[in-house]
Amino acid sequence: MSGAAESDGGVPAGALAAGLSGFAEAAGVVLATPSECRGVMLGALSRCWEELRWVGRHLQPYADDPAEVFDRFETARASLERLLWAAGTAPGTAGRAASAAPGPVDATPASTDRDPAGVGAEGLGPGAGPVRPGQGVARPGDPSPAAPPDTRPPPGDDGTEPIAAAVDGPERGAGDVLRAPTGAGTTEPTTAGRPPGPDPAGAGGEVAPTARAKPPADPLAGIADALGALEAKLLAEQIGLLPRTPPAAAIRPPATTAERIGATWRRIHMALLRLPAHLRDEWRAQARETAAAAGLAVTAEDSSDPDVIVPGLPQGLCTAERIPLVVAAPGAAAVGVREEVHHKLGTSPGALLDLPPADPRPIWAVRAEQALRLVDLDPELHVAVFVEDQPSSLSSQEARGRYRMHLYRLLATAGSSQADGWPADSRLGAAHALDMVLGGLVHKRPAALDSWWWQWRAGVSEILAPLAEHARYELVPKAFTKWTRLDVDAYTVKNSVSGQSGEPLVQWVLWTPLKPKGGAARTNERKGRIVMRPEPQYGRQASP
Repeated sequence: MSGAAESDGGVPAGALAAGLSGFAEAAGVVLATPSECRGVMLGALSRCWEELRWVGRHLQPYADDPAEVFDRFETARASLERLLWAAGTAPGTAGRAASAAPGPVDATPASTDRDPAGVGAEGLGPGAGPVRPGQGVARPGDPSPAAPPDTRPPPGDDGTEPIAAAVDGPERGAGDVLRAPTGAGTTEPTTAGRPPGPDPAGAGGEVAPTARAKPPADPLAGIADALGALEAKLLAEQIGLLPRTPPAAAIRPPATTAERIGATWRRIHMALLRLPAHLRDEWRAQARETAAAAGLAVTAEDSSDPDVIVPGLPQGLCTAERIPLVVAAPGAAAVGVREEVHHKLGTSPGALLDLPPADPRPIWAVRAEQALRLVDLDPELHVAVFVEDQPSSLSSQEARGRYRMHLYRLLATAGSSQADGWPADSRLGAAHALDMVLGGLVHKRPAALDSWWWQWRAGVSEILAPLAEHARYELVPKAFTKWTRLDVDAYTVKNSVSGQSGEPLVQWVLWTPLKPKGGAARTNERKGRIVMRPEPQYGRQASP
C-alpha cells in the first residue's frame, strides 16, 4: 500500500477511482439480478475479501504503511464485507460448494495467461472456489507461494515426471507434455483430438504414464479445524462480551498447520480472560475436551494451575503461558524479569532481596513484565498513555513499541523516586502516573467485572495503597459496582471514556482513583479515569 498519487504501474489515482466507480456501478446491477453471472461475481468478491482479510496493521510489511492509507484500506475491506453480508453470502464462502463438486478432467494444462487465479480449471468454471490463505497468492513472509487449488502447475513443478506426447497436427508442437493422473485409479493420458486408449497410429505414439503417489494427509488438519470451529462457536455465543473483531485485527494464518493450531489455541484462551469466571471455566473445559479428542491432552498441571492463562499443548504445538494474579514474593518473582525493566527501575536480580519490604520496585518489575507479555499475546488491547488521549490500539508493532518506551520512561521516574528518597507526595505522584500506563490496558469492549482482567487490574491498583498511605491518600474504598454519578464527579477526571450503554456505570479503570484520607477537606489531586456508561454529560466522549 502506498500513499502516492499513482499506482506502481504509473496509473494516475484519478483514473483508478473512475475505473472502480464504473466497476461498482455495473457490479451492483449484476448482484441485484438473480443470474449465473451473479454467482460468479459473488465468488470473485468473496475471494477478494479472503485475500484482504489477512492483512494486519501490526504485520510486516504493512506496519510501515502510512496510517491514513491503512485506514482507507480498512474502510474498503469493511465495505466489501458488508456488501457480501448484504448479498446474503457469508464472506469467504461463495463458491465453496461448487469447488467441492467433482468435474470433468481437463486433458490440457490450464493456462495461467487466461486463468491466472485458477478459477476456471478442473471444468468447474469461474467462481469455483475461493483461493485460500497460502494458496496461489504470495504474501510477505511466506517461504514460497503454493499453487492455487484449481491451477495445474507447469510440467515437472508438482513433482511428477512430464509425459512426452508425439502429437501430429497444428494444435500441438514438439515437446508438448501431458500430466499423469494420480492415485490407484490411474488413467491413460489424453492427447488433443483423441480419447484415452491405444495409440491409433501404433506403438510409440505415447509413453506409458508415470503414476504419482497422493500426498500424505496432514495428521494435524483435524485438530486445527476442530479448534477453528470452537473459536467460531465461542465468538458467536459470547458476542456481547467478545464483539466481532474488525478484519484489521485478524492475524494472517501461520504457514503450517502446527502453527495454526498454536495460534488458534492462544486466541481462544486470551479471549476467555475477558469472560466472567464461570464462563471462562466452562469454555476452558470445552477446549481441553476438543484437544483431548484429537489426542492432544492438556497436562493436569496446566489444567489445575490458576496462574496458567494459556495451557500448553503436547508435541510443541503451544507453550504454556503463566501469569500469576497474586504475587506472594515479589522479590523472588522479579528475578526473571527482562534486563531493561531492571535497568529502568534501578535494580538488578542480585540486589532485589536486599531492598526494604515496602519498596514497590520488585512488584512494579513483575507487573511490568506481565503487561508487556499480555500486550504481545493480545493484539486487541488498547491503552491511553496520556490522560487527555482516547485509548488506541496496540495491534501494530509500532504501537507496541511506543507503549514499551513510555512504560520504560515511567518506570525510570518511579524507580528514581524510591532510590533517591523523594518526598512522600512526589513518590505517590510518580507511582500514580505509572499506574495509568502499567494498569490501564483495556479492550474495545471492556472485560467483564468478574473476569481475570479485572482481577489483574485490581492487583496493579493495590501497589498504590502503601504509597498513598504515606501521602495521606487512600484507594477509594467503595466498590465500583456501587458507584453513582456523584462518585464519578468526586473521584475521576472529567474526560473519562464512554463505554457501553445499558452496562454497569463503571466498566473499566484506566487510572486508579484515589481520595484524601480521612475525609480531609483538601483538593483531590489524585483523581482517576474510568470507562463508564454513556450519560448525557459524559456521552459525547468517543469509545475506546
